[in-house]
Amino acid sequence: MAKVKLHRCSWTFLHTEIDACWKVQKALDEQGVEYEVVKHGFGKGKRPSVESVSGQSKLPVLELQDGEVYREESAEMAARIRAGHI
Repeated sequence: MAKVKLHRCSWTFLHTEIDACWKVQKALDEQGVEYEVVKHGFGKGKRPSVESVSGQSKLPVLELQDGEVYREESAEMAARIRAGHI
């Protein structure tokens, strides 16, 4: 499978389903998708490095090997990963 970059918050440590970044990371792990974690600051403020990649500041964001950048609500992202579309 293609290696992707998972842009996520830096404080994903509780591993609960209320953590959007963890939902997506868990789905990647379950599907055996190879990925690199790119951590970003917490909070909902400006994230210039995320904005430069995706055009917006929300996390998580997937940066695919072919250059595509993918961002939706975490439940939809996890479902797409589990369906094998990442």
